[in-house]
Amino acid sequence: MSKKYYDYIQHFSLVLIILTFILIISNNNCFANDDFINNDIVPIATMIGNSPAEQDVQKGLSKAKIIYEIEVEFPFTRLMAIFFDDNDIVVGPIRSSRYYFSRICAEWSAIFAHCGGQSLKNPNILDIDQMHYSSPYWRNEKIGGWINLFTSTAKITQGIKEHSDIDNDIQCTHNLLNFTELDLKNSNQINKITIKYNSDYMVTYEYNDVQGKYYRYINQKPHIDQESSEQIKVSNIIIQYTSIEKIEDDDQGRVHVGLIGEGIAKVFNRGTYQLVKWIKRTKDEQTLFLDEEGSPIKYYHGNVWIHLLSKDSEVWFK
Repeated sequence: MSKKYYDYIQHFSLVLIILTFILIISNNNCFANDDFINNDIVPIATMIGNSPAEQDVQKGLSKAKIIYEIEVEFPFTRLMAIFFDDNDIVVGPIRSSRYYFSRICAEWSAIFAHCGGQSLKNPNILDIDQMHYSSPYWRNEKIGGWINLFTSTAKITQGIKEHSDIDNDIQCTHNLLNFTELDLKNSNQINKITIKYNSDYMVTYEYNDVQGKYYRYINQKPHIDQESSEQIKVSNIIIQYTSIEKIEDDDQGRVHVGLIGEGIAKVFNRGTYQLVKWIKRTKDEQTLFLDEEGSPIKYYHGNVWIHLLSKDSEVWFK
């Protein structure tokens, strides 16, 4: 089979998948309700590596609206960053998925950009796996090894814009996009949050009262987005406690992350702390974060970083 013919078949297959996905999401109210989010844009969820070598080349994290950080094989975590932006954003390094990331991706009815790994086949996911659809991705030859795969939001969405008639009137709500101005009078200020994943990896957030944001550090060093050269700043931090257990007899050291059920979570924004409840009744429902009255939590305008942690993880804040 000639390369030209192969590329044609690959392109045609991708178009069919995109058109099918559009028909599905047209019936799934799953777009954003925040004033700063373009409701015409399908969310793009991207898997980003977070090993020490990858942290030195990470791009796009400062532009993501939602980021999940979850353990993978010890001692590393991996990130899933979700974008709602019509600007062209370079994102990477792109890495492989795990089942729990793709299960969360399905909550958002998102395009899923990753490179292999474990991924659910779910009608709410448009799976743009680099192993099967290489055109939106490229290798940065200046970066050695396995951490040089990148993409951009423009390349991911180009196929949708060119090959679909997506309904611009589609509206969607997700409880993590419940942004508002917060009245936080008489609240005790939390200036520093520290999350210890293991002896080699610790995340710290330091609150800047003027900006109303938390500056992110890894092992006491500023966490920098290499595209913007700026330190990553976060408006809302969620620590979601759940079961995280090593899978027995898995020679790769992979873990099982409990996503269905309920438990406690800690929410930090505008220098304050709130103990809440999370609940996910079935595999296809959204994860809800509820206050003591059972109402969805509201978040400060900006972005949200969600840490899924085991119940015995060490967390300090003051």
